[in-house]
Amino acid sequence: MGAPLYDITIYYNGSVIKDAPQDLDFRRIVNYIADFYHDQLNGYKPKKTGRICIHLGPTKNWDKPNYFGAICSYDNIIDENKYLSLSKKEKYKYILEILHSTVIEIANIYNWDKSVFNKAYEHIIESDFKFEKYYPEKKSKNRKHIGQVILTKTEEKSKLSLVIKTGDSTRKEVLLEKENLYWFDSTYNFAKKCKWIDNSSFGLYKNGKNCYFSIEQNCIINDLTFNEFNF
Repeated sequence: MGAPLYDITIYYNGSVIKDAPQDLDFRRIVNYIADFYHDQLNGYKPKKTGRICIHLGPTKNWDKPNYFGAICSYDNIIDENKYLSLSKKEKYKYILEILHSTVIEIANIYNWDKSVFNKAYEHIIESDFKFEKYYPEKKSKNRKHIGQVILTKTEEKSKLSLVIKTGDSTRKEVLLEKENLYWFDSTYNFAKKCKWIDNSSFGLYKNGKNCYFSIEQNCIINDLTFNEFNF
C-alpha cells in the first residue's frame, strides 16, 4: 500500500492577500481547514499519492494535475477580494469549498473514491468548523475504569483532554495544550498512544517521562518536556 496520504497543503500564488511570513491570518485559516479535511479522510490513500498540493491564485493555469513522485499538485482560482470581504466563518467555508471542489476534480480524473472526500466535507460543515476528535474508549485491566482521549483544535492551539469514567462518575481533565502544527502535529500520535499505564493511571509513559491522569492522586502528573520530535 505504501506511505499514507500524509498531508494536504494549500499554497497562495497571488499578491492581494497577505500571506506568511508577513501576515499569519490567511496561512492559519488554510492550514486549519486543510488539516481538518485531511483528518476526516480517516486514512484514505489515493493510489500513488502521498501528498496533495493545491495552488490558489487569480487565474487557473494548469489543464490537469501534475505529479512529482507521490506529490500531486493542482491549481484553482480564489477570488481574493471576495475572500477579504468575508467574516472568519465565511472564510472557512469559502476555503473549504475551493479545497473540496479541487480535490473532487482530481478524484474524477484519477478515479479516486469521491465518497470519502464528500463525507469529510459534510462532517466539517455539520460540525460548524469545530475540530473535535474522539478516540476509542479504553478499559483498565481491572475493568473498573474507562479512559478516552478527545483532541480539539483551533487555528493556533491543539488540546488533548481525558474523559475518565468510573461507574456512574465521569470527569474530564486537560492533559496538555500546545501550538497547533496542523497535519504534522504530534498530538495525533500522542492521542493514539494514550492507554492505562496501570489500573489507576491513564495517559502516556515514555522514556522515563510521564503525562497522565492519576485516579489515586486525583490530578494530572506531567514531567514531560514537550518536544515535537519525540512525541
